[in-house]
Amino acid sequence: MQGGPTTPAGSAVPVPDALAVTRLPHLPDLDGIRAVAVGIVVLAHLGLDRIVPGGFGVTIFFFLSGYLITSLMRIEMHNTGRISYAGFYTRRVLRIIPPFWITGAFSLACIGVGLIGRPIDWQGVAADVLFLTNYTDVYTSLDGFPGLPLWSLAVEEHFYLFFPLVIGLFLPRFGARRLALWCAIACALVLLVRLANVYGFGIVGPNDKMTHTRIDSILFGCVLALWQNPVLEGRAAWRPNRAHVGLALVALLAMFAIRNEEFRQTVRYSVQGAALFVLFAYVLQNRIPVVTRLLRSKVAQTIGLYSFTIYLVHFVFIGIAESRFPEAHGVLRAAFVILGTWAYSALMYRLVERPLAQLRQRMNRRNEKPLLSPAA
Repeated sequence: MQGGPTTPAGSAVPVPDALAVTRLPHLPDLDGIRAVAVGIVVLAHLGLDRIVPGGFGVTIFFFLSGYLITSLMRIEMHNTGRISYAGFYTRRVLRIIPPFWITGAFSLACIGVGLIGRPIDWQGVAADVLFLTNYTDVYTSLDGFPGLPLWSLAVEEHFYLFFPLVIGLFLPRFGARRLALWCAIACALVLLVRLANVYGFGIVGPNDKMTHTRIDSILFGCVLALWQNPVLEGRAAWRPNRAHVGLALVALLAMFAIRNEEFRQTVRYSVQGAALFVLFAYVLQNRIPVVTRLLRSKVAQTIGLYSFTIYLVHFVFIGIAESRFPEAHGVLRAAFVILGTWAYSALMYRLVERPLAQLRQRMNRRNEKPLLSPAA
């Protein structure tokens, strides 16, 4: 991988670092990882949170999002010499807003017909629609769409308001390697903010939800997309060995075992991000055949496709179960939640998400044909 941008003869636009591919292939392993992440979240919310680290599932989603979206932007910059901000935000809206708004309306309808026993907080709904949930949940008592875990969606949307601008402005100037270094520095700064909150201001709990204290989980994925990217840089990328993977797994297990809340709300996210850097690099290079087969299994792939809606709606069905079947055995309530969530998510995928995904794919193909070639 080249260390900085090069400029082809006769071109006024610098081209970022050379890539091994000019189109991001479908990565079934990422769909499998989505399935793992959403499975962790759902199991934790079904009452297994003492043994299943639900928050880690969200961290996986953050890392995966940073890796995938930054990889796509690198390819677009390589092929066209620029980032189409209008195209990026249009694709983002098509990906997020329809399932979010439809599921939000579904949750309010469940209140309206008495399936969920609580009033509608319209101020909370407004805050949810404006992606302010990760701050209103911390500093106010607003409660909008019942059960939708929108704080994490708010973190992502805040991040992607500005990060495409960072890529567009600085990738051509610095190159991917140097920009990855700046992203890593930003990760360290976010850790310092968390440490200052906990040990300087006594702010502990909110650190796990606020944008300025959690975007490092996305940035770690951006670092992998920009430096040692196993897909875009091919054989030139770093290949972690089994010892590296073992250390990463030990680090993750230690983060699960340490229960001190101050530690968990400061250092934990940084260690998890570094460990995921190693594990993603290893898995995307297909280094563990049995893991690859599991991630690419039909069940995992289907769950991965449905994962966004599963994440959005599962808490709504938990609310219905708690309101309508309070005396039912936990296993029966869990079965109701899982079946209801699956049926709703399958319908959402067929009617909404798949058609919109096809539209986004057509939009992405506009960036496939290279307009500039990297210098030899």
